[in-house]
Amino acid sequence: MLAILPFFGREIRLDKHHKLADLLLNLEKVMRQVNVWDMPIPSEEALTSKEPFCIDTMNFDQWLRYVMLEKFKPMLASGQSLPSSSCIAPMAQEFYRTQDELAKQAIVSALEAIDACLNQD
Repeated sequence: MLAILPFFGREIRLDKHHKLADLLLNLEKVMRQVNVWDMPIPSEEALTSKEPFCIDTMNFDQWLRYVMLEKFKPMLASGQSLPSSSCIAPMAQEFYRTQDELAKQAIVSALEAIDACLNQD
């Protein structure tokens, strides 16, 4: 069922929010399954990096868990507008190119689904 709510002069399509919420939960599930979920919490300094994907202060798995997922939580909870484009999967492909194939493919696939959701109108 599609729900459309008024939101400060524009409409929010909650079907996309619900789909993205499911996809983010799937990403967490996949990260747990391939044993990359449990990791140290980045320092406050690391979290303030200005580099894309905080590449200078943390690894990609940390960025997924502590930056990307954490930024989406309040957006989804409040019905805020979502980004209109996303290209995270290629970064994952680069990061995981020298790592376990199963982990790589599972996480990259989960991120491709998130990219596709955000890139659709």
